[in-house]
Amino acid sequence: MSNAASVQYEHTAYRGNRKSPEPVAPPAQRKLFVNGWTQGGRPLEKSSRSGVFPPKALETWSPAVMVEEDDLRQQFEREAAQGGEPYNPAGWINGTSIRYATLPRVSWALLWMRHGGRFASTWLLVPFILAMLTMWFELGSETGWSIFWWEVVFPFIGYFYLPMFICWGIGYLVEKHFPHFIYRRPKGPKWELNRRTGMVTLYYDPDTDERAGQINAQAPFDEWDGYLVTLPDRQGNLWYRLNLVHKTEEWALPLNQLMPATTNREDVLAFWLLICRYMDVTQPLPDIPLFESFRHEDPRTLRHDEKSGRNPRYWRDMSKQEYERFKDDNRHKLYNNKW
Repeated sequence: MSNAASVQYEHTAYRGNRKSPEPVAPPAQRKLFVNGWTQGGRPLEKSSRSGVFPPKALETWSPAVMVEEDDLRQQFEREAAQGGEPYNPAGWINGTSIRYATLPRVSWALLWMRHGGRFASTWLLVPFILAMLTMWFELGSETGWSIFWWEVVFPFIGYFYLPMFICWGIGYLVEKHFPHFIYRRPKGPKWELNRRTGMVTLYYDPDTDERAGQINAQAPFDEWDGYLVTLPDRQGNLWYRLNLVHKTEEWALPLNQLMPATTNREDVLAFWLLICRYMDVTQPLPDIPLFESFRHEDPRTLRHDEKSGRNPRYWRDMSKQEYERFKDDNRHKLYNNKW
Protein backbone atom coordinates (compact mmCIF):
# COMPACT_ATOMS: atom_id res chain seq x y z
CA MET A 1 0.00 0.00 0.00
CA SER A 2 1.36 3.43 -0.95
CA ASN A 3 1.86 6.19 1.59
CA ALA A 4 -0.93 8.23 0.02
CA ALA A 5 -3.41 5.36 0.18
CA SER A 6 -2.77 4.96 3.90
CA VAL A 7 -3.40 8.64 4.66
CA GLN A 8 -6.72 9.44 6.27
CA TYR A 9 -8.67 12.67 5.91
CA GLU A 10 -9.69 14.40 9.12
CA HIS A 11 -13.33 14.35 10.16
CA THR A 12 -13.39 18.12 9.58
CA ALA A 13 -12.40 17.70 5.92
CA TYR A 14 -14.90 19.21 3.50
CA ARG A 15 -17.18 16.72 1.75
CA GLY A 16 -19.31 18.16 -1.00
CA ASN A 17 -21.88 15.37 -0.80
CA ARG A 18 -22.57 16.17 2.85
CA LYS A 19 -24.95 18.91 3.90
CA SER A 20 -23.13 21.69 5.70
CA PRO A 21 -24.16 21.83 9.37
CA GLU A 22 -26.07 24.85 10.59
CA PRO A 23 -24.01 27.30 12.69
CA VAL A 24 -24.16 26.45 16.38
CA ALA A 25 -23.73 30.03 17.56
CA PRO A 26 -25.76 33.01 16.32
CA PRO A 27 -23.93 35.48 14.08
CA ALA A 28 -21.71 37.89 16.02
CA GLN A 29 -20.97 40.11 13.04
CA ARG A 30 -21.53 43.83 12.86
CA LYS A 31 -23.49 45.15 9.91
CA LEU A 32 -20.52 47.24 8.78
CA PHE A 33 -18.34 44.12 8.65
CA VAL A 34 -20.90 42.13 6.68
CA ASN A 35 -21.56 44.89 4.16
CA GLY A 36 -17.88 45.58 3.72
CA TRP A 37 -16.94 42.01 2.91
CA THR A 38 -20.09 40.75 1.17
CA GLN A 39 -21.60 43.98 -0.26
CA GLY A 40 -24.96 42.57 0.77
CA GLY A 41 -24.72 39.79 -1.81
CA ARG A 42 -25.75 36.17 -1.50
CA PRO A 43 -23.13 33.50 -0.83
CA LEU A 44 -21.95 31.57 -3.88
CA GLU A 45 -23.10 27.98 -4.25
CA LYS A 46 -20.49 25.44 -3.19
CA SER A 47 -20.12 23.20 -6.19
CA SER A 48 -17.43 20.69 -7.10
CA ARG A 49 -18.06 20.81 -10.84
CA SER A 50 -14.80 20.66 -12.71
CA GLY A 51 -15.82 21.40 -16.28
CA VAL A 52 -14.28 24.87 -16.37
CA PHE A 53 -11.16 26.44 -14.91
CA PRO A 54 -10.08 30.07 -14.41
CA PRO A 55 -7.94 31.07 -17.43
CA LYS A 56 -5.56 32.99 -15.17
CA ALA A 57 -4.66 29.78 -13.31
CA LEU A 58 -3.97 27.99 -16.60
CA GLU A 59 -1.77 30.87 -17.77
CA THR A 60 0.13 31.27 -14.50
CA TRP A 61 0.74 27.57 -13.87
CA SER A 62 1.30 26.19 -17.35
CA PRO A 63 3.01 22.79 -17.92
CA ALA A 64 6.31 24.53 -18.70
CA VAL A 65 6.15 26.54 -15.47
CA MET A 66 5.33 23.48 -13.40
CA VAL A 67 8.22 21.48 -14.91
CA GLU A 68 10.55 24.34 -13.97
CA GLU A 69 9.12 24.55 -10.44
CA ASP A 70 9.44 20.78 -10.00
CA ASP A 71 13.10 20.94 -11.01
CA LEU A 72 13.79 23.84 -8.63
CA ARG A 73 12.04 22.17 -5.71
CA GLN A 74 13.95 18.93 -6.26
CA GLN A 75 17.21 20.89 -6.49
CA PHE A 76 16.52 22.70 -3.21
CA GLU A 77 15.61 19.41 -1.52
CA ARG A 78 18.83 17.76 -2.76
CA GLU A 79 20.96 20.67 -1.59
CA ALA A 80 19.28 20.59 1.84
CA ALA A 81 19.85 16.81 2.10
CA GLN A 82 23.54 17.35 1.30
CA GLY A 83 23.95 19.75 4.19
CA GLY A 84 23.01 22.99 2.45
CA GLU A 85 20.48 25.59 3.54
CA PRO A 86 17.31 23.89 4.85
CA TYR A 87 14.43 23.83 2.40
CA ASN A 88 11.72 25.38 4.54
CA PRO A 89 9.37 27.57 2.47
CA ALA A 90 6.83 29.76 4.25
CA GLY A 91 4.15 29.23 1.61
CA TRP A 92 3.25 26.62 -0.98
CA ILE A 93 0.59 25.08 -3.18
CA ASN A 94 0.45 21.29 -3.16
CA GLY A 95 -1.98 18.42 -2.78
CA THR A 96 -2.34 18.92 0.97
CA SER A 97 -2.82 22.65 1.37
CA ILE A 98 -2.59 26.07 -0.20
CA ARG A 99 -0.57 28.23 2.17
CA TYR A 100 -0.09 31.84 1.14
CA ALA A 101 2.96 33.84 2.16
CA THR A 102 4.56 36.86 0.55
CA LEU A 103 7.75 38.88 0.81
CA PRO A 104 8.03 41.44 3.63
CA ARG A 105 6.90 44.97 2.82
CA VAL A 106 10.45 46.32 2.72
CA SER A 107 11.24 43.73 0.02
CA TRP A 108 8.29 44.85 -2.10
CA ALA A 109 9.30 48.49 -1.62
CA LEU A 110 12.79 47.78 -2.98
CA LEU A 111 11.38 45.79 -5.89
CA TRP A 112 8.98 48.62 -6.72
CA MET A 113 11.91 51.04 -6.57
CA ARG A 114 13.81 49.09 -9.18
CA HIS A 115 11.06 48.03 -11.55
CA GLY A 116 8.88 51.12 -11.09
CA GLY A 117 11.89 53.35 -11.65
CA ARG A 118 12.91 51.35 -14.71
CA PHE A 119 9.41 51.55 -16.18
CA ALA A 120 9.14 55.30 -15.64
CA SER A 121 12.65 55.93 -16.95
CA THR A 122 12.35 53.87 -20.13
CA TRP A 123 8.75 53.55 -21.23
CA LEU A 124 7.96 57.20 -20.57
CA LEU A 125 11.15 58.53 -22.18
CA VAL A 126 9.77 58.74 -25.74
CA PRO A 127 6.49 60.46 -24.71
CA PHE A 128 8.57 62.91 -22.66
CA ILE A 129 10.83 63.75 -25.61
CA LEU A 130 7.84 64.18 -27.94
CA ALA A 131 6.09 66.42 -25.41
CA MET A 132 9.20 68.58 -24.99
CA LEU A 133 9.65 68.89 -28.78
CA THR A 134 6.01 69.89 -29.19
CA MET A 135 6.31 72.56 -26.51
CA TRP A 136 9.58 73.81 -28.02
CA PHE A 137 8.00 74.32 -31.42
CA GLU A 138 5.13 76.20 -29.76
CA LEU A 139 7.11 78.25 -27.22
CA GLY A 140 10.75 78.07 -28.17
CA SER A 141 10.81 80.99 -30.60
CA GLU A 142 9.22 83.23 -27.95
CA THR A 143 11.21 82.19 -24.87
CA GLY A 144 14.59 81.15 -26.22
CA TRP A 145 16.50 77.95 -25.49
CA SER A 146 17.97 78.97 -22.13
CA ILE A 147 14.65 79.94 -20.57
CA PHE A 148 12.90 76.93 -22.10
CA TRP A 149 15.55 74.59 -20.67
CA TRP A 150 15.56 76.01 -17.13
CA GLU A 151 11.82 76.62 -16.79
CA VAL A 152 10.34 73.65 -18.71
CA VAL A 153 12.81 70.81 -19.34
CA PHE A 154 15.05 70.95 -16.26
CA PRO A 155 12.25 70.95 -13.60
CA PHE A 156 10.71 67.85 -15.18
CA ILE A 157 14.06 66.07 -15.26
CA GLY A 158 15.03 67.20 -11.76
CA TYR A 159 11.72 66.46 -10.03
CA PHE A 160 10.65 63.35 -11.97
CA TYR A 161 13.29 61.64 -14.06
CA LEU A 162 16.22 62.03 -11.69
CA PRO A 163 14.36 60.46 -8.72
CA MET A 164 13.16 57.64 -11.00
CA PHE A 165 16.73 56.97 -12.18
CA ILE A 166 17.97 56.99 -8.59
CA CYS A 167 15.24 54.53 -7.52
CA TRP A 168 16.07 52.28 -10.46
CA GLY A 169 19.77 52.39 -9.66
CA ILE A 170 19.40 51.71 -5.94
CA GLY A 171 16.96 48.87 -6.52
CA TYR A 172 19.20 47.32 -9.18
CA LEU A 173 22.33 47.48 -7.03
CA VAL A 174 20.61 46.01 -3.99
CA GLU A 175 19.00 43.16 -5.97
CA LYS A 176 22.24 42.36 -7.81
CA HIS A 177 24.73 42.56 -4.94
CA PHE A 178 22.54 41.90 -1.87
CA PRO A 179 19.72 39.59 -3.12
CA HIS A 180 19.20 38.07 0.34
CA PHE A 181 18.26 41.51 1.63
CA ILE A 182 15.33 41.63 -0.81
CA TYR A 183 14.33 37.99 -1.06
CA ARG A 184 14.06 37.41 2.65
CA ARG A 185 11.96 34.63 4.05
CA PRO A 186 8.76 36.05 5.52
CA LYS A 187 8.18 35.69 9.23
CA GLY A 188 5.14 33.56 8.58
CA PRO A 189 2.23 32.82 6.23
CA LYS A 190 -0.92 34.90 5.92
CA TRP A 191 -3.51 32.15 5.43
CA GLU A 192 -4.00 28.50 4.52
CA LEU A 193 -6.65 26.29 2.92
CA ASN A 194 -6.00 22.70 4.00
CA ARG A 195 -7.61 19.95 1.94
CA ARG A 196 -6.72 17.11 4.29
CA THR A 197 -8.13 18.74 7.44
CA GLY A 198 -10.74 20.95 5.75
CA MET A 199 -9.53 23.92 7.82
CA VAL A 200 -9.35 27.54 6.70
CA THR A 201 -6.68 29.24 8.81
CA LEU A 202 -5.85 32.91 9.19
CA TYR A 203 -2.47 33.83 10.68
CA TYR A 204 -1.38 37.03 12.39
CA ASP A 205 0.04 39.57 9.96
CA PRO A 206 3.77 38.81 9.60
CA ASP A 207 4.52 42.47 8.79
CA THR A 208 2.84 44.10 11.77
CA ASP A 209 2.28 41.53 14.51
CA GLU A 210 4.92 39.96 16.73
CA ARG A 211 2.80 36.79 16.80
CA ALA A 212 3.60 36.10 13.14
CA GLY A 213 3.24 32.42 12.30
CA GLN A 214 0.65 31.86 15.02
CA ILE A 215 -2.99 31.13 14.27
CA ASN A 216 -5.35 34.08 14.50
CA ALA A 217 -8.56 32.32 13.43
CA GLN A 218 -9.47 28.85 12.20
CA ALA A 219 -12.64 27.02 11.19
CA PRO A 220 -13.70 24.23 8.80
CA PHE A 221 -14.45 25.17 5.18
CA ASP A 222 -18.09 24.23 5.85
CA GLU A 223 -18.37 27.34 8.04
CA TRP A 224 -17.20 29.77 5.35
CA ASP A 225 -19.04 31.29 2.41
CA GLY A 226 -17.66 32.67 -0.83
CA TYR A 227 -18.81 36.08 -2.08
CA LEU A 228 -18.34 37.72 -5.45
CA VAL A 229 -17.70 41.42 -4.78
CA THR A 230 -17.16 44.29 -7.19
CA LEU A 231 -15.09 47.45 -7.20
CA PRO A 232 -15.53 50.12 -9.92
CA ASP A 233 -12.52 51.99 -11.26
CA ARG A 234 -12.38 55.61 -12.45
CA GLN A 235 -13.36 54.61 -15.98
CA GLY A 236 -16.52 52.93 -14.73
CA ASN A 237 -15.27 49.37 -15.25
CA LEU A 238 -16.30 46.78 -12.68
CA TRP A 239 -13.52 44.69 -11.14
CA TYR A 240 -14.51 41.38 -9.56
CA ARG A 241 -12.82 39.51 -6.76
CA LEU A 242 -13.57 36.68 -4.35
CA ASN A 243 -13.90 37.01 -0.57
CA LEU A 244 -14.18 34.14 1.87
CA VAL A 245 -16.28 35.13 4.91
CA HIS A 246 -17.08 33.12 8.04
CA LYS A 247 -20.77 32.52 8.66
CA THR A 248 -20.86 33.82 12.25
CA GLU A 249 -17.48 35.29 13.27
CA GLU A 250 -15.85 38.49 11.99
CA TRP A 251 -13.28 36.54 9.99
CA ALA A 252 -12.70 37.24 6.32
CA LEU A 253 -10.14 36.32 3.71
CA PRO A 254 -9.67 38.25 0.43
CA LEU A 255 -8.62 35.62 -2.11
CA ASN A 256 -7.48 38.23 -4.64
CA GLN A 257 -4.02 37.55 -3.21
CA LEU A 258 -4.16 34.24 -5.08
CA MET A 259 -6.48 35.26 -7.91
CA PRO A 260 -6.06 38.98 -8.73
CA ALA A 261 -9.15 41.11 -9.29
CA THR A 262 -10.37 40.97 -12.88
CA THR A 263 -12.99 42.58 -15.10
CA ASN A 264 -14.21 39.11 -16.13
CA ARG A 265 -16.88 37.91 -13.74
CA GLU A 266 -16.71 34.35 -15.09
CA ASP A 267 -13.04 34.05 -14.19
CA VAL A 268 -13.76 34.64 -10.50
CA LEU A 269 -16.73 32.24 -10.50
CA ALA A 270 -14.52 29.57 -12.08
CA PHE A 271 -11.89 30.27 -9.42
CA TRP A 272 -14.50 29.64 -6.72
CA LEU A 273 -15.38 26.30 -8.32
CA LEU A 274 -11.66 25.45 -8.35
CA ILE A 275 -11.39 26.19 -4.61
CA CYS A 276 -14.47 24.08 -3.85
CA ARG A 277 -13.16 21.19 -5.93
CA TYR A 278 -9.75 21.41 -4.27
CA MET A 279 -11.24 21.30 -0.75
CA ASP A 280 -13.75 18.52 -1.52
CA VAL A 281 -12.16 15.19 -0.51
CA THR A 282 -14.94 13.21 -2.20
CA GLN A 283 -13.43 14.37 -5.50
CA PRO A 284 -9.90 14.02 -6.91
CA LEU A 285 -7.71 17.10 -7.09
CA PRO A 286 -8.58 19.45 -9.98
CA ASP A 287 -6.90 18.06 -13.08
CA ILE A 288 -4.78 21.04 -14.12
CA PRO A 289 -0.99 21.41 -14.39
CA LEU A 290 -0.75 23.12 -10.99
CA PHE A 291 -1.59 19.94 -9.05
CA GLU A 292 -0.17 17.22 -11.30
CA SER A 293 3.05 16.74 -9.32
CA PHE A 294 1.05 16.08 -6.14
CA ARG A 295 -1.73 13.82 -7.40
CA HIS A 296 0.01 10.65 -6.19
CA GLU A 297 0.18 12.06 -2.63
CA ASP A 298 -3.58 12.50 -2.24
CA PRO A 299 -5.51 9.28 -1.43
CA ARG A 300 -8.72 10.11 -3.28
CA THR A 301 -6.83 11.31 -6.33
CA LEU A 302 -4.49 8.32 -6.30
CA ARG A 303 -7.41 5.86 -6.35
CA HIS A 304 -9.09 7.82 -9.15
CA ASP A 305 -5.95 7.92 -11.30
CA GLU A 306 -5.15 4.23 -10.78
CA LYS A 307 -8.70 3.28 -11.74
CA SER A 308 -8.74 5.50 -14.85
CA GLY A 309 -5.17 4.71 -15.90
CA ARG A 310 -4.25 8.37 -16.06
CA ASN A 311 -0.75 9.18 -17.31
CA PRO A 312 1.12 10.70 -14.30
CA ARG A 313 2.82 13.15 -16.69
CA TYR A 314 -0.26 13.98 -18.74
CA TRP A 315 0.22 17.75 -18.55
CA ARG A 316 3.99 17.88 -18.31
CA ASP A 317 4.36 15.80 -21.51
CA MET A 318 1.74 17.82 -23.40
CA SER A 319 2.95 19.90 -26.34
CA LYS A 320 2.54 23.66 -26.32
CA GLN A 321 0.10 23.49 -29.24
CA GLU A 322 -2.09 20.94 -27.45
CA TYR A 323 -2.13 23.06 -24.31
CA GLU A 324 -3.12 26.16 -26.29
CA ARG A 325 -6.05 24.22 -27.77
CA PHE A 326 -7.07 23.11 -24.27
CA LYS A 327 -7.01 26.72 -23.02
CA ASP A 328 -9.08 27.89 -26.00
CA ASP A 329 -11.63 25.12 -25.39
CA ASN A 330 -11.76 25.97 -21.67
CA ARG A 331 -12.30 29.66 -22.44
CA HIS A 332 -15.17 28.76 -24.78
CA LYS A 333 -16.79 26.56 -22.10
CA LEU A 334 -16.26 29.25 -19.47
CA TYR A 335 -18.11 32.00 -21.32
CA ASN A 336 -20.91 29.69 -22.41
CA ASN A 337 -21.45 28.16 -19.00
CA LYS A 338 -24.78 28.87 -17.32
CA TRP A 339 -23.79 30.57 -14.10
